[in-house]
Amino acid sequence: MVDDDQNAILFGGDYNPEQWPEDTWQGDIDKLKQANINVATINVFSWALLEPRENVFNFEQLDRIIALLVRNKIKIILATSTAAIPAWIIQKYPGIARVDVNGIRQKQGKRHNACPNSPDFKRLARGLVKRLVERYKDCPELTYWHVSNEYEGYCYCDNCAVAFREWLQQKYGTLERLNLDWNSNIWSHTYHEWSEIEPPMMTTDLFDNGKPVLSGAAIDYQRFQSDSLLNDFKLERDVIKQFDQQHPVTTNLMGSQKALDYFKWAPEMDIISWDSYPMPDDSAAETAMEHDLMRGLKQQPFLLMEETPNQQNWYPYNALKKPGEMRMLSYQAIAHGANNIAFFQLKQSRSGAEKFHGSVLTHSDSVHTRTFKEVQQLGKEVTKLPMTLNQANVQANVAVIFDWDSYWGLENSIGPLAKLSYVKEVQRFYQMLYGHGLTVDLVAKDADLMKYQLVVAPVLYMMNPQAITNITRYVEQGGTFLTTYMSGIADQTDNIYIGGYPGPLREILGLHIDEHDARSAKQSVRILAMNQSEVGTADGVCDLIIPDTATTLAHYSNDVFYNNYATITRNHYGRGTAYYCGAELSESGLNYLMEKLANTAGLKLGTSPKVEVTTRATAEEKFIFIINTDNREQTIMNPVPLATSLLTGKESATKLVLGPYAVEILHQIL
Repeated sequence: MVDDDQNAILFGGDYNPEQWPEDTWQGDIDKLKQANINVATINVFSWALLEPRENVFNFEQLDRIIALLVRNKIKIILATSTAAIPAWIIQKYPGIARVDVNGIRQKQGKRHNACPNSPDFKRLARGLVKRLVERYKDCPELTYWHVSNEYEGYCYCDNCAVAFREWLQQKYGTLERLNLDWNSNIWSHTYHEWSEIEPPMMTTDLFDNGKPVLSGAAIDYQRFQSDSLLNDFKLERDVIKQFDQQHPVTTNLMGSQKALDYFKWAPEMDIISWDSYPMPDDSAAETAMEHDLMRGLKQQPFLLMEETPNQQNWYPYNALKKPGEMRMLSYQAIAHGANNIAFFQLKQSRSGAEKFHGSVLTHSDSVHTRTFKEVQQLGKEVTKLPMTLNQANVQANVAVIFDWDSYWGLENSIGPLAKLSYVKEVQRFYQMLYGHGLTVDLVAKDADLMKYQLVVAPVLYMMNPQAITNITRYVEQGGTFLTTYMSGIADQTDNIYIGGYPGPLREILGLHIDEHDARSAKQSVRILAMNQSEVGTADGVCDLIIPDTATTLAHYSNDVFYNNYATITRNHYGRGTAYYCGAELSESGLNYLMEKLANTAGLKLGTSPKVEVTTRATAEEKFIFIINTDNREQTIMNPVPLATSLLTGKESATKLVLGPYAVEILHQIL
């Protein structure tokens, strides 16, 4: 087992001393220790230094870096360096380089430029990782192994084409079955030999807008590439485990990114870690949802592997975080399940792609900057957090289903809207819950739903038999369920269910839909309750709902010809209740819907959307995080008056006055 010190909150980030003269290293560490930095992620992109030629290894510099951190009692997250490959590899094995969606072979330079199905890459990566683990597995400060970095992107090379055909043969068995499941008699796509199947790319099956002709092939290629990259992670993980079964293995994920199905990755990781980089104008709810998704992958606490202490460098406008905002976002991460705080980066690069990315030590190289002082304050505070916090998990009684199949299938579709974003639609309903003070788990569609009072499944476009059974059982046994427009549309190979939308969900919802409209923001339509009072407006997708056994709660106004069709319905099924929202509602419409859901599910709604209250708990104690996510003062009634403040050590007041971005952490012994 890892020593007990790992149970303390880790506070640190990425450190790249190989970019700096060696005589500056100790000075860096001395400064960082003033901010209570106690962990460093190292060796993320050092393959060219570690193996300058094939089977010629040089660990002398890494030895000195590790020795420096050990002397200074800085814990180490040791990366495997396989996320960027050296130039000699591309020169010697050009087939390792990825082919992009346009059919162009890449060369050395960018990250993630190795084909995940290249035998040569697998062999070389295995060799490097084996030597790293053998050399450093007994390092006294080693805490985690960090495989590769931010896996992403697809390859379309001949290696992948061959591997894709093998993957398809294993899945479908015969071409007859594949042609049937893909419904491939479209535009002469019927296949008679496995060798005829090519990766969907711009030179084969994708339109200029990136949308596919044959949707079944496209979603299978996305699944295949996600599996291929996962296999590369597992390869490195297995090498590590062969020599070191003591230290946990992770890789840094990227929230709701599109390329990889993280619910399939999670069981293969010892602990989830991820990189949080909200856009400057992202809401607190959007950031919270990403944390909840990462926690939901394993239903366990996670590591925040990267955030910026002040600003990113890749957005159109890279605004500075306001005073107190970094601290607030860091505590928000801990509140939602993070067991650490880590920055990218600890020392700002002088050159290259990330020279203007924020850092603890900025280009001024001073401990007197605003950024350093804020990090220093946070570093002092996190030392007050008890070790038992790491064993505490978030307690949620509401779940939101997040589904990568639906993500891919919905965004592969041509229509009903040109830009229908799966994540934005999920965020719309997460915001509805978050804004009313509800704590949420984000879960897979086959997760155990029975412990939740309410399950929300926005735009659950793609279904499979297991999900259908899971949701039906939940409602039958007394659950409260909500789904929305563009749900229950297609099966697992993206064939539309025949018989009316929402396909296999028709019975539990008690309705059917033959048509849906698609309206621009300038063409919004009013939504009316049954007493004809306006509950809100809607644009985007607007389903023309025909109730079968469902009760209509709201309908469209006479602004449109389908004013007699339902917009929001409720249906009793078994011992439970299933709601349907057929349109992209405005905030007031979502509030109306939320009140209906809360009444049925027995949920208590909060009243201060700017103040987030989240609880992490064990059987013995509770940690209540009260966070002002706004840049203005907020006042709320204390949900746990007289509890002890972990940050001040004092008893908390009945009423809390929270300054801009203020945080309070209250502790209760049960």
